Amino acid sequence: MKRRTTSLIASLVGLSLLTTTVPGFAETKGKPAPAAAPKKKALSKKDPAYLEAKRLFEKGEELYAKGDYEKAIEAWEISYDLTGADLILESISNAYERLGKFEKAREYLGRWRESAPQAEEVDLDARLKNLDARIATEKALQGEKDAKEKAEREAREKREAEERAKQQGGKIFIPGIVIGGVGVAAAIAGGVLDGIAYRNRPDAAAVCATSPEPDAKLLCRESARTAIEQSNTFATVGDILLIAGTATAAAGVVLFVVKSGGKKDEKKAAAVPWFLPGGGGMIVGGSF
Repeated sequence: MKRRTTSLIASLVGLSLLTTTVPGFAETKGKPAPAAAPKKKALSKKDPAYLEAKRLFEKGEELYAKGDYEKAIEAWEISYDLTGADLILESISNAYERLGKFEKAREYLGRWRESAPQAEEVDLDARLKNLDARIATEKALQGEKDAKEKAEREAREKREAEERAKQQGGKIFIPGIVIGGVGVAAAIAGGVLDGIAYRNRPDAAAVCATSPEPDAKLLCRESARTAIEQSNTFATVGDILLIAGTATAAAGVVLFVVKSGGKKDEKKAAAVPWFLPGGGGMIVGGSF
């Protein structure tokens, strides 16, 4: 990239300070500036605004040489606002190009091209063409980056949606099945014991009789006592297992329904135990 040296620009600035009839730091030859961007009013070399513009221009050169391109641009833009010297536009363009901001570099270089000397037009056109190519490449790379980021974002959102679906439905709560199975087994065992107790219980009419008044006690034969006691034990244990097993099985069903599949707020379950003389059970209900 073509770059004017500090000494050359300093010479141009010095030349412009001796000129009171034309604005800017350097006398511009070639095409006049566009009507849309009129020149600033000519400033005297003693004008404080002109001296400040010169100071800022030189400060921008120092900052540019140090690699502080952003502050150099700030200094040059103020200098340009004070004088309207088109040559400053090329310096601003160079700084933007160093920053990798090719569109801004192309904008300022294009503005300088409109009023640059005719001898520089070929070189400036080549630089503008090069900037156009770099801008096109940068946009293509940005497009590829955006497409990649979009694809990654969509893939991530898909994975998250699938994970949410797994959490909301299709999940089987194994502990609920185990608890329910244990309860069912206990209830079955209780029923079996109750059945054994019923079959082994002696016929009360055959082995027992009621004593005369006023005691009116039930008296049974001594030989039937053992059978009666075993029957009562089996019945008691059977009732306990039946009730506890039913309750455990119901708890397992509730846990299975609530913890497995679907959304939790769409399921309601309840278990209510019931007891009667000689037996009991559990009522399970809900909406799933």
